[in-house]
Amino acid sequence: MNRTSAVLLAALLAVHCKSSNTPAVQSPAPADGNAHAAATPTPEPETPHAPAVRMDPPANGPARDVHLPAVRRRRLANGIELNAVEYHTLPVLHVRLTVRAGSAHDPANLPGLASITGDMLKEGTRAHTSAQLAEAIEFVGGSLDVSTSSDATVISVSVLKDHAETALNLLAEVLTQPTFPQGELDKLKRRENDRLERSQNDPSWLSRRAFAGALYGAQHPYGRFDTTPDVLRRLTRNDIVGFHRTLYVGGNMTAVIVGDLAPAQVDALVNRTLGRVRAGTSPALTYPAAPAAATARQVVLVHRPNSPQSVVRIGNLGLRRRDDDYVPLSVATHYLGGGASARLFMDLRELRSLTYGAYARVGEAVDVGTWSASGQVRTPATGDAMYAFFRHLECATTTAAPDAEMAQTRSYLVDSFPLSIETPGNIADLIVGMRLFGLADDWYDNFRTRVQGVDGAAALATAQRYVHPDRALVVVVGDADAEVETGAPCPAAAALPADATLGQQIQACVTRSAEGAPAAPARSHAALKTVLREFGPVRVLNLDGSLREELAAADHPAPPPVHARCEELSAPALQALSHAEAPARPAAGR
Repeated sequence: MNRTSAVLLAALLAVHCKSSNTPAVQSPAPADGNAHAAATPTPEPETPHAPAVRMDPPANGPARDVHLPAVRRRRLANGIELNAVEYHTLPVLHVRLTVRAGSAHDPANLPGLASITGDMLKEGTRAHTSAQLAEAIEFVGGSLDVSTSSDATVISVSVLKDHAETALNLLAEVLTQPTFPQGELDKLKRRENDRLERSQNDPSWLSRRAFAGALYGAQHPYGRFDTTPDVLRRLTRNDIVGFHRTLYVGGNMTAVIVGDLAPAQVDALVNRTLGRVRAGTSPALTYPAAPAAATARQVVLVHRPNSPQSVVRIGNLGLRRRDDDYVPLSVATHYLGGGASARLFMDLRELRSLTYGAYARVGEAVDVGTWSASGQVRTPATGDAMYAFFRHLECATTTAAPDAEMAQTRSYLVDSFPLSIETPGNIADLIVGMRLFGLADDWYDNFRTRVQGVDGAAALATAQRYVHPDRALVVVVGDADAEVETGAPCPAAAALPADATLGQQIQACVTRSAEGAPAAPARSHAALKTVLREFGPVRVLNLDGSLREELAAADHPAPPPVHARCEELSAPALQALSHAEAPARPAAGR
């Protein structure tokens, strides 16, 4: 049948179907023959509707703890600690093989060795080339990825359970039979050199490097951030072979398997595959004592010529991931800078338009980690953002959060936690952290209860122990010579009384001309490096980390351009100000 015939047939069928429909019931024509009157139905009286009853939703009940599935732990003959979880909802298997071989384990003269060793695992074995390894895992619809952090290298495998044997055989192969071919190493070195060169234009990378180096120093493993071109030139295949031989042994590994397999199946599979890993232990890494806390604020400015933005990072040494204060510090950090509804974001972005986002976070580490607040701001607004950051840090360490803010914070952390264990991959990742950081087996089982137990006083006390704005390390990546706005944001704000509210100061700067456009207030300007002297002595570094110049702290620090009482800087207060009918935006922040 050709196309024309098919179209005609379809049309005929449509007509036939329409004509064969059951006809609508017709009212009989009236005796006088008025067909129109017969076709018009008599309207039925409307039934009055009962008025809508508005009801408030039921109040949330107390959040109950959400327990991780049971974890079955045992140790293989070669020393690998197996953590297995049955998860029968999906026919998949998620494997996380953790080796305590992170960048903190790098030799002092070869930073980056752990990461390069991890990357080289997939570049060839005695049985497969790198291309063949990639093809073998992709053929069964799986994935095999390697990532290296400060404390560990994690090899992740995900695959349908029907192909579990293939996937774990490949995992065992890259662990036990890597050949570290010289040709692949040469390619990796070239890629790493290209990455390092690109990183010189990445202000976030420059900020992290300067922050780690200045906070920990060269003697602490966490202070050696990334590799260098010089190390890449000196690094040899023998260095990788030696690192692998020392640390990639059973007693230094933890395997987490979450998936749709019964215990007997998991045990047999693991014994056949990961059981081939060489037995042994490696000396535990001994972390040196953390550097002594600073006694005064320090400012490091990484000069990035012509930078349109400044990356600001403020922080200090924090705590270990396993410490008891981790939960209350996380709660305090969340209402300060945990997301788009937190204080820093609401103020610096929503109210003053200084940045696309500002956040705070608690670092996770085996040894003492970091606490930091950060954001990327327009270069002219760097000074305003710095003052805002420090005012928030001062309030977070001097004034307890109001009950409404604490309730909002606890609710978010408690209600969002179940999402972190909704997939087998999520569960595997949480167990990896439990074992790596030495957390108790029930750490996540009672997480929600512990969050609910943090009130404003507890959050404040914990913040005072770990957040130190008066002796913080400040790292700014930006153009040291660029002009930055200083002084009051506008003449109208400068003329307000000293007790003017934050909203009044912001509103005073929202002036409009006859055309309705915001007027640009006249402000003073100074070089970025000069403005930063208001916050402490400044060390200006070149992109390669070398010292460019040093500047003393300002003798008489200038007053902040905008002043605010701590009660005005809680998240609910800032949200109310931001959502007012006439949103206030300072002209200087546009």
